[in-house]
Amino acid sequence: MSTENDPTEPTMQPTTILEIPSPKENTLSCGICEVNIPAADAYLTCINQKCHRVTCANCINTMVNMFFAQPTLNYPLKCGSCRTAFNKASVERVIINENYYEKYIACMLPLYWSKKCLDNDEELAKCPFCPYLEIHTTDACPIQFLTCQHPNCGKRSCLICLSVVQDDTDELTHRSRCVEYRHYKTLIDEAIATGSLRQCPHCELAGIKDDNCTHMTCARCSGKWCYFCGKKEEECNVDDDEYPSLSSHNNDWESNPDRCPMYLCKICELDDRWSAEDEDCLEFFHRCQTLRNLYEVLESIGEDILEELNDQYGIIDACGYSFDDIKDEENRILIKYEWNDS
Repeated sequence: MSTENDPTEPTMQPTTILEIPSPKENTLSCGICEVNIPAADAYLTCINQKCHRVTCANCINTMVNMFFAQPTLNYPLKCGSCRTAFNKASVERVIINENYYEKYIACMLPLYWSKKCLDNDEELAKCPFCPYLEIHTTDACPIQFLTCQHPNCGKRSCLICLSVVQDDTDELTHRSRCVEYRHYKTLIDEAIATGSLRQCPHCELAGIKDDNCTHMTCARCSGKWCYFCGKKEEECNVDDDEYPSLSSHNNDWESNPDRCPMYLCKICELDDRWSAEDEDCLEFFHRCQTLRNLYEVLESIGEDILEELNDQYGIIDACGYSFDDIKDEENRILIKYEWNDS
C-alpha cells in the first residue's frame, strides 16, 4: 500500500538554522581622551554635524568642575574637538544625574545676572569656594583678589588661579605670577579657538567649511579665499603667467607646497594620514591647525609654564590633546610630501 498521501506519515521539513547575533561591541570613543565608552555610561554628543564627536563621563566631569571653578570663562560647556557648545538640555541632564544641580544653579544665576543685569562697566566677582559674589566696576584694573564676606567662608582668594591667598607674602606671589597666567591662558584659548575655525581674510568672519571644495566665498563680504591656506584669492600662489584665481592656485598642488588642493579628500592619494571621507578630512585639518597653534604657544611660553597652566586649569587635557601630540612634528605637517621623509 502506498503511503505517499497518508497524512499520518511524518514528512521532513527543511531545517532553518537561526543565527543569534552576538551583541555588538560599543565602538564609541571619547573625542578628548579617546577611551572606549561603555554602553551604560553617560556621554555628550557634539551637535556640530561636521564633528559629531562624543565626550565621555570622566571628561564631562572635568569640564563641569572647570565650569564650577570659573563659570564666566567656561560656560557654555563646549566640545573638546571643535569647540561647539553642547546642547544645554543634554548638559543639564548629565548634571542632574551626577547630583550637581544645586551647584549648577548657583553658578548659572550669576551668569544670568552678568549678562542681563550688569552695566557695561561692571562685572561679577565670585568666590571660588562658596556662592558669594560681588559686583565690581571695570573702569580700573581688573579685580584679582576677593575677600569673601560669607559668614561660613571668609576666604581671600586669587580670582585667576582660584587658590586661597594665605597672607600678604602669598598675595605678592600671586600678583606677579597669576597676571602672567591670565595672559598665557588667553593665548592657549585663542590657539584652540582659531585652530577649530577658519577666518575669512577679508572680514574675519569665522566658521567651518561644508563638504564641498576649498574655494570659499564669504557669506558676509563675498570675498573669495582659500580654506586650506587661508589666503585671499588675489594673494594665492599661481604661475607667473596666470591671473590669480583659486582654480589656478590648485594646479600642481601634489608637488608644490605653495599650492593647495581643491578637495581635502584627495590628499589621501599623496599622504596616507588623510581619509577619503570629507568629514574625517575636515576634522584632521583642524586638528593639525590646532596643534600647530598650540606648539607656537609652547615655544613662546615654554613647556614648564604650559604644564603649570594645565595642572591649574586642565586647559590642555580638556581640549583633547596631549603634550606629546603638541610636540610631535608630524602632527603639525598638513601634507607629507615625499621629500618630508627623506
